[in-house]
Amino acid sequence: MAKVTVTYGQTWADIAMQELGDAERQLELAFINGRSLTDVLQSGEVVEVPAFDLSKKQTVQLFTNSANKPASGDNFVLPGTVQPGEGIEFWAIENDFVVS
Repeated sequence: MAKVTVTYGQTWADIAMQELGDAERQLELAFINGRSLTDVLQSGEVVEVPAFDLSKKQTVQLFTNSANKPASGDNFVLPGTVQPGEGIEFWAIENDFVVS
């Protein structure tokens, strides 16, 4: 199994496409690394990846150039800033909404 260093803004799907030639294998990558598919990857983090399917070799070769690294996520947060949570996981019963 190979080890890959995550670059800025990369997601599980980006790593799957870059290293395996198939974004649909992102769940497999998260599982291999003992992580959840919803976990945000941090720049500089090292993740393990299995060997790619030889039928995907052409796609994998496309990303061997560092200028072609896919990075579809944006996890940049300015130091010292607090970003307010939005969505149901941040809401409090009787505070943000009332259950009746």
